[in-house]
Amino acid sequence: MADPQLVLCGDVRMAHAPREWRDLKHAHALAIGDGPRDVHLEINQLSRAMSRGLSDLDADLLEVAAYVYTIDQVLTRGGTVVVDYGARWRRHLRLVIPVRCPGVWGQPQVSAALRAALVFLTDDAEWEFAFVLARDPIPCQRYVTDLIDSPDGTEFEEVVLFSGGLDSLCGAVDEVLVGQRPVVLVSHRSVSRIQARQDALLAALRERLPRSEISPLHVGATINKGRELNNEFSQRGRSFLFAAVAAVVARLAGRRRFRFYENGVTSLHLPGSRELVGARASRTTHPQTLHRFGALFSALFDGPFEVQNPYQWTTKAGMLRRLRAQGHADLCARTCSCGHVWGREERHPHCGRCSQCVDRRLTTVAAGLSDAEDPPQRYDSDVLTGERTGPELTLCERYVGSALDMEAVTDTVTFGQRYAEINDALPFTGRPAAEGARAIFELHRDHAAEVRGALHAILAARAEDLVRQSYPAKSLLGVIVGRVERTGDAPPAHAARRWIVERSRFEVFLDRRECFLGNSNEFRVVERLTESLGQYVSVETLIEDVWGNARTTRNTVQQTMSNIRRRFRDREFTGVRLDGSQAGFYRLVLGAEEKS
Repeated sequence: MADPQLVLCGDVRMAHAPREWRDLKHAHALAIGDGPRDVHLEINQLSRAMSRGLSDLDADLLEVAAYVYTIDQVLTRGGTVVVDYGARWRRHLRLVIPVRCPGVWGQPQVSAALRAALVFLTDDAEWEFAFVLARDPIPCQRYVTDLIDSPDGTEFEEVVLFSGGLDSLCGAVDEVLVGQRPVVLVSHRSVSRIQARQDALLAALRERLPRSEISPLHVGATINKGRELNNEFSQRGRSFLFAAVAAVVARLAGRRRFRFYENGVTSLHLPGSRELVGARASRTTHPQTLHRFGALFSALFDGPFEVQNPYQWTTKAGMLRRLRAQGHADLCARTCSCGHVWGREERHPHCGRCSQCVDRRLTTVAAGLSDAEDPPQRYDSDVLTGERTGPELTLCERYVGSALDMEAVTDTVTFGQRYAEINDALPFTGRPAAEGARAIFELHRDHAAEVRGALHAILAARAEDLVRQSYPAKSLLGVIVGRVERTGDAPPAHAARRWIVERSRFEVFLDRRECFLGNSNEFRVVERLTESLGQYVSVETLIEDVWGNARTTRNTVQQTMSNIRRRFRDREFTGVRLDGSQAGFYRLVLGAEEKS
């Protein structure tokens, strides 16, 4: 087990921690506030009637979830250069949190439910909590802003999580346009671009409503932190934050449940690769996760509380075919599914390289969506022919390989032997174990058949590319056809280069040589340029994404670039170059392209 790490939240001091925790050499401090090292918490567009019902316990839950979400990213799991699937991944966390209702949080059934939910969700070794009375609690009015008046007499029938991705779009269409029920859509907004996309998608939904009185209420939770606190990017605790905000909103709306909408394959997230052990395959909406959330909120709010996923037994392609039959598939073009939100430009909201982008593109093809409904130009890198390296190539191959491997799995027993992880879900599916296992098996067989259908469609459409082999071997198309470099071919100059940006240690690696940049703007510039490797990024974009301050001057950017070049020279990084030959733009280049 990893060594315990102590986190003191709010205004608590070491003296407030349990006596047996005080021998730790170092404690991390975290507080809700407006500073660069604070947790930023804001709930937008609650109805005025709801805000009047916000209780001390509601405020406690929001703050506890904000601390959990933030500390999950502050305390690293050890990085990706040297992978340890034991102690370095599974942390031991101890949090001392000031709350308004310590008597409630200290109840054994509450603390046990909180611990069980987080241990399974994050796959950490332990989450321990000590709750103390808040001496000067933050008034809720400080972070509940932009109140609105809901239509007179509106009684909201459901509370639904709304991320702005494909799955949540389908859920919103089912609830709002098909069911024509007044609902509350709850969103998390980590950056302003996400809010703009969600608002635009919601506006398009509202335009299709037959009457305004069933227009949904859209509540947004803006919870983030300063970038210098970003040390761990797995974000396994993020789902708890979503759930906590939704639970509070549901209670304020007089409901005892809320809904995540996510396709069953992603919800179960069986590992396509042995690299994805434990919660490395995320458990955001896993049946056990949702059950444990429900148990926690039932204990907190003193009565039954449900967390549902109506799409538990639906594939993403099946969900999209239904959306198309309903006449709303054109809305897909407004959604974003990329796992690399940070640094994305609006014209390219999808990176085209992460597993979420691969899943999105193949399932939209499988569902028969047109390029107008999922525009290829909205991907920064072509999902099919864009070159991949490292984990992105591995996960891409395993996504395709797992679907093809399913052809050899013909029964539930063999499936269960291959994916023992289904045992984590079986007690929580609401079905007898044998029936649940069969349903999970059939769900994944359907998904595999859909992926194979998409591959056939892609190969038929790319026949000329296949004949000419005009695509990189290390691309999704190369993975599909199993292409290898032919003997005698001259590989591209960067083919042998292994470039890694190690966020947890603020280092970059080229092959086996490392360069430490520290928790600095130099590191953040290199990280941002790596997101668009080989492509020019404007100075304005860099200022926004790295400095987050429009007052930053071009001279500051130029000096930062000079510092990076000097550090690269000092470490003899001869195979990587910072190119500023195009005025107002910079790019990071691997290999021996033309020099600036």
